[in-house]
Amino acid sequence: MTARWLAAAATLALATLLMGAEDGIAAPTLITTRPAFDPQGGDYSVFAGGIDDNGRSLKVSSIEILPDGDLAPLAASSQSFSDWAAVASEHSATWRPPLVAGLVYLWVKGVPRGVLDGIHAFFQRVPSRTTVLPTVYGRMRQGRASLLAADISRLDEEVPPLENYRPNLIDAVRLDLADLAAQPVPLKLLLLVTDGRDFADPKGQGPGDFTALGREIRKAGVTLLIVGYPPDEDVLQGAANLRELHHAAGGFLRVLEQADDLENTLESLGQSVSDLLRVQFAVPWSWRAFGASHRISVRLNTGTGLRLTADAGSLEVKAESLVRPAIAVATVVVLLLVMGIVWGRSRRRRATTPSGDLDAVVSAAHVLIRRGTSPARAVQELTRTFAESASNLVDMDPEVLNDPRFPYFRTRLGRQRLQEIRDLLIDKSRTAPRVAPVIAQVLAGAISDRSAPELAAETMSARAAVDDCTAFAGMSLEQLAEALNSVSREHPVLATPRARGVAVAVQDALRARGGGRRAIVVGWLVRSAGSGRRGETLRIVGDQTVVGSASSCQIQIAGDADVVAEHAEIRTEGGEFLVVPRGGGVSVEGVAVKGSQILSDGDTLQIGRGLFVFKCAAIGSLVHAPSTGPRGAASLLRTS
Repeated sequence: MTARWLAAAATLALATLLMGAEDGIAAPTLITTRPAFDPQGGDYSVFAGGIDDNGRSLKVSSIEILPDGDLAPLAASSQSFSDWAAVASEHSATWRPPLVAGLVYLWVKGVPRGVLDGIHAFFQRVPSRTTVLPTVYGRMRQGRASLLAADISRLDEEVPPLENYRPNLIDAVRLDLADLAAQPVPLKLLLLVTDGRDFADPKGQGPGDFTALGREIRKAGVTLLIVGYPPDEDVLQGAANLRELHHAAGGFLRVLEQADDLENTLESLGQSVSDLLRVQFAVPWSWRAFGASHRISVRLNTGTGLRLTADAGSLEVKAESLVRPAIAVATVVVLLLVMGIVWGRSRRRRATTPSGDLDAVVSAAHVLIRRGTSPARAVQELTRTFAESASNLVDMDPEVLNDPRFPYFRTRLGRQRLQEIRDLLIDKSRTAPRVAPVIAQVLAGAISDRSAPELAAETMSARAAVDDCTAFAGMSLEQLAEALNSVSREHPVLATPRARGVAVAVQDALRARGGGRRAIVVGWLVRSAGSGRRGETLRIVGDQTVVGSASSCQIQIAGDADVVAEHAEIRTEGGEFLVVPRGGGVSVEGVAVKGSQILSDGDTLQIGRGLFVFKCAAIGSLVHAPSTGPRGAASLLRTS
């Protein structure tokens, strides 16, 4: 490293320290769009999310839509931007995301290679059909034709480094902003990758008015994302320019101390955009009936307990005809009557369900979700083991999700998986119970031959599909009676009084067989950033997997100077995965690990400079019912 570079780095560190002293603790960057009407669903929607000071997305556990600062939120549902875009793309080949990204970056000889690599990484994370408006600068403004995020690699071929370096940063941003502001989409981002200098050439020209530029960006409704890196000279001036621009425009700013961090920072920033939530919410019928104008706020609740509120702007709802309000009133009355009936039935059902059963079901669901079990498989496990009480997950008290015994339910992924399980349980309750033909045949034979329930269960497991056995074992007494009656024409013996008792005994035997199988839990790491190939799968083997740079490690990480020979280890204990630092530091979801920490499916680990996503899956039963005792007794969790 040259003396010139050392001096620049030291000056940048001083500038960063001064900026930190002025601001105190950095606050997260919140992104919201104005409320927009969704003609397909008939509701309204906003995009919302947050970015921490390192460029990573905030882990949002829940999101609320507040009208006029009201403490009572509107009914809302959310889905990640990337998931929503993927589904929409599958349904239409011409669909485009409601996002346009402006891109301005310095591209002259000597610019760190991480600039272009980081831009590639950023746009690999956002939906592939996102429109990109690139502008390079250095000698003169160089506007380019728009691209799609999937075609961003064309920048390598079409834009050679500019000659005669003259940093006209403000002109380049204004050129891009003009095109970006004209786009008819709700979500407009401007990504700026720069060293912060403007007209700082040997002739002595000073920087332009960055405050005025920031006001233009804010007025255009554009969210600014700035990633700065240290220049060869004028470090303080470059940092001051970016600081001034950020103060006026808002958005995200991170000035890096090392150009080597460009790629990781930009990739994390792209993931933050992909993790934005599309929130749909319904407005009260009175707004539609009489018209209304309300100020909408978005409140983000994070898994760490933060409650962040951002203003999303005004929502204008036009009054509808007088016929529709009358229909709306009648609809509300009917809904209230239906809700009263459902609530009454729910109270009666809860009154007959021991609280211990619900605790056991919730605990089992928590284990299944955290270990990466698919929603369909989780429903099979729960209905097989908790035939009488699994359905209570559908209308359980939401406060259960805040129970400290179930920390994974506080994460966005955990709540999303739980909701998928609840939706499947609802669909399952609406479907008429049925017994598969082979199940009915085996059961009829067991009744006629007076076979032992254990023998019938063994025969059923050998001849019938796993899903059919699981469905049969998970039926309640009412469902069982209806299912047996539906196949009594083919097997008259199933309509006899003795059939139900035999069927219940076979159900218990099936549950005992399923619970006796030992679960096989497998885990692996997926590389998401840092040295090495992104998407690479690193298998966790055995009860103890050592991670480090040494060739003797089961998972070897090469090319990262911050990874020591034996950096950390991942242990398997009682069906759980735990990460334990050895010679180096490890963080999980941005929090340093002290001692050991249990890993959950989807957790992000930082080892050295690399980021890895932990994934796990379970094969076999994770929960089991007791072999003795009355039907409906609380079941136990299987942990090994």
